[in-house]
Amino acid sequence: MNPIPFQVFGINLLVRILAEPPADVRVHCPKGSPIRYAEVVGRGDGFDEGANAFREMPPIKSVVAFEENPEEVEGHFFYIAGEEHRVIRLDAIILSFPLE
Repeated sequence: MNPIPFQVFGINLLVRILAEPPADVRVHCPKGSPIRYAEVVGRGDGFDEGANAFREMPPIKSVVAFEENPEEVEGHFFYIAGEEHRVIRLDAIILSFPLE
């Protein structure tokens, strides 16, 4: 996939939603909320304006998992070539791990 020509700011991530969960890792929510998986394709500089500090951000091409409320979509979403992309805040991420 070619790099997406969008700039992301702060503690936001631009992710591509994965159609299938990764084979190696599965996260389970004890409350039964669905877990979504995505590949990081863009990220902000990690500056958290509210805390006036930098926060560690997942690397580009890593896979992130986040909980999604069944009634609401997490983050802002759009489609590129039929693939769903979202801008989500770092706080929504449960864990991050390399794709390979």
